[in-house]
Amino acid sequence: MDEDDQFLNQALSGISEADIITIFFPLLRRALVVDTRHDANNLHMVSVMPQVRSMEDRIGAIERVRPQLGKVRSILGIPWIKSVNSLRELGITDQLLKRLVDADMPAYQAGEAINKAMRDLWWAEHRAFVSMIRGDGYQTIWSAGE
Repeated sequence: MDEDDQFLNQALSGISEADIITIFFPLLRRALVVDTRHDANNLHMVSVMPQVRSMEDRIGAIERVRPQLGKVRSILGIPWIKSVNSLRELGITDQLLKRLVDADMPAYQAGEAINKAMRDLWWAEHRAFVSMIRGDGYQTIWSAGE
């Protein structure tokens, strides 16, 4: 088993256990955050959020957005440098869907939430590629004439 397979297996098993899963995309400066905690007044959360500097910052942001659910007890952070589409191809979105359903979210709602987040991430990835092609936010290391 190579390192990629081992990483994927660890990510998939971690998703099934954590209350909160955050898959962060350093190149997009975004994170997919899935919070399976819920009560009668607070539903599960699937959201694309801005990148933070640390897991402590992510925990603080979640606790500020969802204070009624108390302190975060378990969180899984997965760095993702592959494409957004690879989340589907490698079974990550299926595992997130299963985790939400296991946490009592209706399957159709879980599917809609995951699909919306994936669209948001895909657009962020698309904008990042367009910026890279145009050179927006990037600096040339050498010029063609040198």
